[in-house]
Amino acid sequence: MNILFFTDISPFPQNGGERIRSYYLIKALSQLGYEVIAVVRNVEKVDLQKYHLPNVTFYTYEAKPFDLLTRITGKQYFQRSATVMNIFEEVCREYPLAAAILDYGYVGHYISYFQQKQIPVILGTHNAQPMITWQLPSKSIVDKLRKWQLFSMEKLHERMYFNKAAAVLVVSEDDNAYHTRFLPKQKVFTVPNFLDAKDYHFTGKKQQRVLVMTANFGVYMNFAGLKWFIENVWDDDLAGKYDLWLVGRGSKEALKQITGKEEYRNIVAFGKVDDVKWYISVASAVIIPLVHGSGTRLKCLEAMALSTPIISTRKGVEGVKSHHFIVSDEPAAFKQSLLAFDPETDKGARLREDFLQEYSLDVNRERLQQIVHYAVRGKMPAYV
Repeated sequence: MNILFFTDISPFPQNGGERIRSYYLIKALSQLGYEVIAVVRNVEKVDLQKYHLPNVTFYTYEAKPFDLLTRITGKQYFQRSATVMNIFEEVCREYPLAAAILDYGYVGHYISYFQQKQIPVILGTHNAQPMITWQLPSKSIVDKLRKWQLFSMEKLHERMYFNKAAAVLVVSEDDNAYHTRFLPKQKVFTVPNFLDAKDYHFTGKKQQRVLVMTANFGVYMNFAGLKWFIENVWDDDLAGKYDLWLVGRGSKEALKQITGKEEYRNIVAFGKVDDVKWYISVASAVIIPLVHGSGTRLKCLEAMALSTPIISTRKGVEGVKSHHFIVSDEPAAFKQSLLAFDPETDKGARLREDFLQEYSLDVNRERLQQIVHYAVRGKMPAYV
């Protein structure tokens, strides 16, 4: 069975949450035995042979930056890319498609193309995006108007296109509740973010002084969380006990913007790295001090998979099923959790057990199989 997989991002290397989500969806489809034609971007010009997956053929395309008129009017939410459409035409000529999976971002306007060819579409979401947009800071009247415009365009896109899909994937029960406000419940399916446990077997020696925060710090929710932590939690007591490593895109810029310094009270930013696994595996704990956002935190799942304890706000572990997080929302309580933290705790091992039960590729591959069956045949398989 041939399945087209389309995403508007670059899944390689897997150094960001949205990339990890798309990569493991492709990998799960590959392991299910489907012939996958993956249409992806390759912004960093990586050698895709290094990311070979059985049964997967990659097509890549380049996306031009939006011009001023497009950004002002919001045409990108409704206008198809001629480049992408040409690839779709080529794929449909060469492969008899059983289904198309359109993953991430506002890509609902491509659904009707496949509908006309009687190819069912599974639409993938990574969060309740309009609600993320609504959380963006807006101090001036212009900022507020712009945020309202983006929020309205995103809502309109959802209402115009999402119901045309045969099935809609969401990553958490909260996101499921959001989408079923305007979609039939029977076509909304929760498949949480997931990872392949085989890719997370690092055995680096734990460094008791090291805490790690991994993120794309250019994203508002991550920057705001770091700012809250540095300004309200981190102090001389914590700096005397720990070194904090910031790992990920924009971490150097974020630290300097918040503190005015490239290094600050035992906080070191490493910038973008190809793979965060080693940093997480050697840390005594991962911190997730988020105060905004939605979805299922991949930064949380990576720590669970690597048996690294997690100290977080409630928002940072929102939607993740486990009772083994250390959770504090108030600055004083967060600080006390860190000071009282025992690096010899078994919470990391318990978190990995929870990960294997709910967030492993093995578990979610079967969930994805059921949804493909539903989209293609119009009903869930009898064994569900």
